[in-house]
Amino acid sequence: MRSHGVPEYPDPNSSGQLPKITPGNEQQLGVSQTRFNTAQAACQRLWPYQAPTQAQQRSDLAAALNFARCMRSRGLPSFPDPITDPSSGRVVFVIHTRQVGFNPSSPQTLAKVRGCQHVLPPSMRRGGPDAVQARITP
Repeated sequence: MRSHGVPEYPDPNSSGQLPKITPGNEQQLGVSQTRFNTAQAACQRLWPYQAPTQAQQRSDLAAALNFARCMRSRGLPSFPDPITDPSSGRVVFVIHTRQVGFNPSSPQTLAKVRGCQHVLPPSMRRGGPDAVQARITP
């Protein structure tokens, strides 16, 4: 970003996370929206958080559906099907604890998760770049 006209673009934080610069606040970096967008377009291929393609979304969703089936076959009949998060394009399991009848954080559930991870591609497993996310709500 700096070499493409945004000299004040910040470094990643200590966790390696890049700051989120949203449209309209690029002025805090001392550049116009046009200059920022031009630099962003030039650097897009280097951005570590690429949204998945539609083909990747379909493949990830199919793998996550197999994971849900595996979880149901291991004694969690109300384990939900995954959804694709519309804002990120990533696969998410939305787990409403009152509705599903199990504790997603219990050792028993986590053992079942470990037992079903084999149906997911390595990139979607815990710690992978496209790891499946769970949103747990009451």
